[in-house]
Amino acid sequence: MIRPPATLPLHIPLGLSLALLGGCAMFPQQPAEAKAQAATHAAVPAAPATPTGSDSPDAVESPEAQAQYHVLTGEMAAGRQMPAIAAQEFLKALDYAPDAQLAARATALALAGQREDLALTAARKWLSIEPSSLDAREVITRLALRAGLDDEAYQQSLAIVRNHPGGIDDGLRHVSLLLAQDPSKGDAAIALMNRLVAQYPKRAGAHIAASLLELRFNHTADAETEARAALRIAPQSRDASMLLVDALIKQNRIDDADAVIDDQTRGAKDANDLRLAYARLLLEDNQREPARRQLERVLKSDADNPDAHFALGLLDLDERKLDAAESQLRPLVKDADHKMEAFYFLGRIAELRNQPKAALDDYAKVTSGNQALDASVRRATLLARSNHLPEAREIFEQLRRQYPPLAQRFYSAEGEALIDAGQYTDALDLFNRALGLFPNDPDLLYSRSLAYERLGKVDLAEADLRAILAKSPDDARALNALGYMLTVHTGRIDEAQKLISRALQLTPNDPAVIDSAGWVQYKAGHPKEALPLLQKALAMFPDPEVAAHLGEVLWTLGDKDQARDVWSRAQHSDPNNAVLRETVQRLTQ
Repeated sequence: MIRPPATLPLHIPLGLSLALLGGCAMFPQQPAEAKAQAATHAAVPAAPATPTGSDSPDAVESPEAQAQYHVLTGEMAAGRQMPAIAAQEFLKALDYAPDAQLAARATALALAGQREDLALTAARKWLSIEPSSLDAREVITRLALRAGLDDEAYQQSLAIVRNHPGGIDDGLRHVSLLLAQDPSKGDAAIALMNRLVAQYPKRAGAHIAASLLELRFNHTADAETEARAALRIAPQSRDASMLLVDALIKQNRIDDADAVIDDQTRGAKDANDLRLAYARLLLEDNQREPARRQLERVLKSDADNPDAHFALGLLDLDERKLDAAESQLRPLVKDADHKMEAFYFLGRIAELRNQPKAALDDYAKVTSGNQALDASVRRATLLARSNHLPEAREIFEQLRRQYPPLAQRFYSAEGEALIDAGQYTDALDLFNRALGLFPNDPDLLYSRSLAYERLGKVDLAEADLRAILAKSPDDARALNALGYMLTVHTGRIDEAQKLISRALQLTPNDPAVIDSAGWVQYKAGHPKEALPLLQKALAMFPDPEVAAHLGEVLWTLGDKDQARDVWSRAQHSDPNNAVLRETVQRLTQ
């Protein structure tokens, strides 16, 4: 859990306020707040005596001195990780010395202490002191919506729209994004946005904002209606066009979406940009072939378009068409905007070809950009697999020193590299050390469960996964891992099916979960039901373990030629995969 420093800056940026509103509790809740408050007050220097001899700090003559007392008490509470108490003290200080920054801080601390009622009071105080603050209005909007105070939320959101520095349309979009932050309040958020649309029915921006919000809550038909309304007002609106095609894609109406794009791109100077944006939306929805068609159309009119080549390269790589992927990506090492990403994914191609030296060379060239850290991690992992463990572990140690906030991630990656290298005991020692520094970290618990499983300690692996699920019951990764482990190592198939079914419900397009769903069906004695699931998983993710599963099901169903073909193709890409090798040997010899 990340905690702020004992002394917080007075100014609370909007990003922090919104993060806190998102439910990130930066401080643990106090079990006995009144007792803690008394202890905090006892640690604060006594308030100056009053002429009447009263001991009460509220009897101090000077408002400035009274404010100072409560601020000091609040600082002590913040330093002792008692955010709600700190917020209360700062609110008392505001009664004597109104200050917008102090009110903002009281708001953030109340949110950190999970006291939304107190935060709403503080935010209202903040707005009364600083009526022009859009930040305060944002906080009030979301808190009022959560509290069921729909009229107050509407009035504040309307004020945001009217006073937004970017104008009314930017204000409407701003409110739409703000309302999209609370998944549990979708209906109330949409109702509020509909009231705003009623205020501005002839503005395309209002319908665009509404469509954006409808999409956020997966109301695709309503999103389509709003996007079409925006296009009637502003037929050339690119925002409205992309929202419309996004809504159509999500309804699986690809032909209709194609027609919209064809209409919008006819004679347009930015036709290729529109098609690229459309292709990205298609890929987000796993509509691979329609996306490929759009990218190829871009290249017909602009053969050197680097964005299209890059997207096609990633699509080919994801489908394990390695030669095609390399042909798309290799020329991009000369393009300044794509150079680092191209080297990174060329390294991935070399890895998949089992060419570690080439992969290491490509990863070493990734010195900046979004993939730089991943390149370092993959490089270290490759070194570990190549029996260069000391060098690999030194890279992980350097990464932890260089990026302390990401230390947990690097511990997980190092441990998993050790697992890949067969060093299960060393991996377990590392995870135990890391969990001593970061107790109950879910990523570390998940990684440690892998080490336990490899060591045959299935009960301990299960305990780690259940510890994750105790705090996050809908953690799809842990649900899937536990269900798969029970499938492979125990006879608890019914329990495994329930866990995997829940994971599949949460992440229906995750090929690892689809593979698990197929494999547990097979282990339950239903190979015919398993077959389409495993075929889908392998089509989405050509992994050797998935291929091993699919081949075994085909073999069981009597289609041995097809099983051999699946295994052969998987062995070509990864000849050393243990699961694949064991499956083939067990069934064919």
